[in-house]
Amino acid sequence: MKKLISFVLALCLFSNIAFADSCDWSTIKKLPDGGFEYSAQLNLCVGALVQQAPTQTQQLSDLTQALSLKNAALLTSDQRTEMWIKNAQDSQDRLSKISADQKTNEWLFFGLGVATTFLAGYMASRLLHP
Repeated sequence: MKKLISFVLALCLFSNIAFADSCDWSTIKKLPDGGFEYSAQLNLCVGALVQQAPTQTQQLSDLTQALSLKNAALLTSDQRTEMWIKNAQDSQDRLSKISADQKTNEWLFFGLGVATTFLAGYMASRLLHP
């Protein structure tokens, strides 16, 4: 089994040579009349390139659209993050203000209690000693 796998891998390795680009673009010669002279093999290569052009154009537009969608998704994500940060800061500010208001209310109630006690004592002394 090991030999069979090794043989298949070796065959795949050496068969890549068959897929090599056989287009030698340096053999193109410019003619005096402005045309070009090239072999039939190069003509097939040019035909293959022309056939691949629409596919590559479509792939390029798809990739461009995917990049724009990715950028839009990142922008939306950044906006959500900024909104969350602003919301968290606003909540923190409200919490600190509520805490400060609570402390103020505690001192106010304490002062009112002391004032009420003194006023009750004063009124009691006025009722007992007219």
